[in-house]
Amino acid sequence: MLMALKRNQKGLTLIELLAVLVIVGIIAAIAIPAIGGTISKSKTRADEASVDLIKEAMLRYVIDEETTGEKIVTIAELVSAGYLNSTVVWQNTATTFDSAKAVPHATNGTWTITVIDNTP
Repeated sequence: MLMALKRNQKGLTLIELLAVLVIVGIIAAIAIPAIGGTISKSKTRADEASVDLIKEAMLRYVIDEETTGEKIVTIAELVSAGYLNSTVVWQNTATTFDSAKAVPHATNGTWTITVIDNTP
């Protein structure tokens, strides 16, 4: 009777355990580079969104201030004037944006906004 219990016990053999580990290793080898690329893409998209945010804040600033000519404004000025909540940082390089430059078009009254950063 005791011998019959030992034969009927269920469990994993060493071969089955190694097969599972190999499969998990293959999945990890495929997934880790894909996740790394996703993180990099998200940082790049966050930086693009930050540039758009600064351009929008700068446009509101030059319109509210009734600026007529070329104007360069630091990000700190936009923050202190209430157009941005805080200094914006590049996600990929961890440096801060420096300033924004607004140039009016003489013919149609629109503005070209350029964001200047501290990236070396």
